Amino acid sequence: MSFALSQYRTNQANTASPARVIVQFYDGALKFIRLADKALAARDFALKGQHLSRAHEIVSELRANLDPQHAPELCAELDRLYVYVLDQIVAANISADRAPLDHAIRVLETLRSAWAQLAGEPAALRPAAEK
Repeated sequence: MSFALSQYRTNQANTASPARVIVQFYDGALKFIRLADKALAARDFALKGQHLSRAHEIVSELRANLDPQHAPELCAELDRLYVYVLDQIVAANISADRAPLDHAIRVLETLRSAWAQLAGEPAALRPAAEK
């Protein structure tokens, strides 16, 4: 990655709204789950594990940053969904089955859509690499 692109991305992250940052977390988790799915299809189990580990880290970070003091019911529901997604990631990693990844993707895409609307961007917007 070029220095200019790196600087641009750093600036984007530093000036993004909190909702936009959460959307970026979802984008990252979805990216790594999709890459893991491709690695599974290619039977590259080491690469699958690396990508699922990254996705797990991102979803774990989202979960760790829930603040139930502001919206306890919402945080409880998000926590439940994040635990489900984490369980699906682990299941896919252990079983080398792609089906749990589909479940995780559906949940994360739904959440991403909601946060994208809060961030003021079109709900269907996806990073160009994901289309």
